[in-house]
Amino acid sequence: MANRKATAVAPRSRSAPKVVAPTNKVNVALPFSRLTVEEPTTLTAGELISLAGLVVSVIGFSIVIWQFTRAANAPEAGQAG
Repeated sequence: MANRKATAVAPRSRSAPKVVAPTNKVNVALPFSRLTVEEPTTLTAGELISLAGLVVSVIGFSIVIWQFTRAANAPEAGQAG
C-alpha cells in the first residue's frame, strides 16, 4: 500500500446534467369561477339570530382587545407624568 503512487483525477469533459423541475400552473381564480348569481332571498328568523350573535361576538372581542391594549399601555402612560 505504501508503494502506490497518487494519481491525479482527470477533469470532467462535460458539465453535470441540468436539473429540470416540473412546473405546476395553478389557476388562482378557480374557486371564484364557480360563483353564480341567484335571486335574493329573505333571511329567516334563525339566520337573523345567528347574524346578530356574530355581530355581538365581533363587538365583544373588539372591546376585549381594546381593553388589553389599554392595560398594556397604562404603565407607560403613568411613568410619563
